[in-house]
Amino acid sequence: MRTYSNCFYCGGKVEEQRLPRELRWKDKVCVLEDVPVGVCQRCGEKFLKPEVVKTIDRILHEEKEPLRTIKVPVYQYEPDPV
Repeated sequence: MRTYSNCFYCGGKVEEQRLPRELRWKDKVCVLEDVPVGVCQRCGEKFLKPEVVKTIDRILHEEKEPLRTIKVPVYQYEPDPV
C-alpha cells in the first residue's frame, strides 16, 4: 500500500483504495479496474501516484485485447427550459 501526503485541497487524510478509472483514449472510453487511488477521507478528492499513471500509460499503449467490453450509453446535454 502506498502512502500519500495530506489532501492538497482540504488537508484531510488520504488513504489508498482500489477503484475503477474511466478515461478517454484514442476516441474510446476505457475502464481500468483495481487502480490504486489515493482518496481524501474528508473531501473525496482523488490522487494518482506518478508510478500508477506510468503503468496506466503503458497498459493503454500496449493495446492488448481488453478483458471484456461493456456498452456505454451516450446522452446529449440539454439545459432545462427557462
